[in-house]
Amino acid sequence: MTVAPPRPDALDEPTRGVSRGWVAMFVLANFGVFIPQQAPTTFLMPQQIAEIDPGGKVGAYAWVSVMGAVSGIVLAPLAGALCDRTSGRFGRRRPWMVGGALGCVGALLFSGAQHTVAGVAFGSFLLSVSIMVMGAGLNAVVPDQVPPAQRGVVLGWAMVPLAGALILGGALIGLVSGFAAGYLVMAAFPLTVLLFGFWVRDTPLPVGGREPFSPRVFLRGYRISPKDDPDFVWALVSRFVMSLGYGLGTLYLPYFLDDVLHYERLFPGRSAEDGLLIVIGVNAVSTVAMVVLGGWLSDRLGRRRLPAFLGGVTMGVAAVPLALSPTWTMTLVSAVILGLGYGVYLAVDTALVTEVLPASANRSKDLALGNLMGSLPYVLVPPIASFLIGSLGGYPALFLGSTAMSVGGAALVWKVKGVR
Repeated sequence: MTVAPPRPDALDEPTRGVSRGWVAMFVLANFGVFIPQQAPTTFLMPQQIAEIDPGGKVGAYAWVSVMGAVSGIVLAPLAGALCDRTSGRFGRRRPWMVGGALGCVGALLFSGAQHTVAGVAFGSFLLSVSIMVMGAGLNAVVPDQVPPAQRGVVLGWAMVPLAGALILGGALIGLVSGFAAGYLVMAAFPLTVLLFGFWVRDTPLPVGGREPFSPRVFLRGYRISPKDDPDFVWALVSRFVMSLGYGLGTLYLPYFLDDVLHYERLFPGRSAEDGLLIVIGVNAVSTVAMVVLGGWLSDRLGRRRLPAFLGGVTMGVAAVPLALSPTWTMTLVSAVILGLGYGVYLAVDTALVTEVLPASANRSKDLALGNLMGSLPYVLVPPIASFLIGSLGGYPALFLGSTAMSVGGAALVWKVKGVR
């Protein structure tokens, strides 16, 4: 009779809660990912490209942005799959956190030295790759080490850097002069991931416990069976639709402030960019106010679907005032409502996904697929928004479309049966 080999300790489900110090270090590490991910592409690269090519800045920036988004379709799951199969005395996750952090520092310094659009594009690609490598290790430590009953509050705290990344990153960039100095400031943040990578416990995976890997196995990883893993499939579908609704409601706000509210006429001496920063700030404050509370309540109630549903519906409701009464006051009201709903949804949905992962041996790869369901909709937002604005009634149609998608995505979370 053949005896099955013992299950490696690295693949065990966690049962012991993590300490407050662990949570604090994890939150600090997330600042090291989210700020370099968001701030350079929002504040540094657009201005850098505009200075290099003022006449073609719109097309050039779109090309740079799409390049990073499309590369993630392959690179994020690949990094996750390889991370899941990493063996050695340093553990599975640590080499990816440390290597990704060092690569991110290098990518940011490289980008700050560029004076051509092609150079900025390559720097953006390197930055995207390094962040995917960091994320492959960092994201997986939650299902590796945090028991399900604690994930809501842990991920709630971990989403605070996501909510505040643009505000903090933009403020720090504003303190220095020149692109090179801005990138240098950003390059300090990945060092927090480096610190967490060296500090955190990371149980090694024996060579004999690794799943086989080949191009065929990797490509098969994209095929998720609704029959075998229905909860994971519905969780990803819900996230995809929710993200599409969120993108429709937020991505075109700069044009809305300019074309509909005429912000610069309302407030002479101020630019539309000033108005956008105010909206982002109001939204970030309300998001941070709810993200930890939402995760904590979800843990205490032992429920994921109801808070995720309520958060998603609240996000949908936020777009209605912009459709019916497009004023500056209503824009701020909508930003608050959106932040409250997004804060609850963000932590609880992430915890829900970690609880329906198909296999412990593929946590990092499956989480990467989950993250893609949150980012891929943004590739679809521009053509859908263009159709809604141009053919179906302008910005009211856009915002009502956002409402429909957000509420529909929230309703789909009830299809997930394996969690309460």
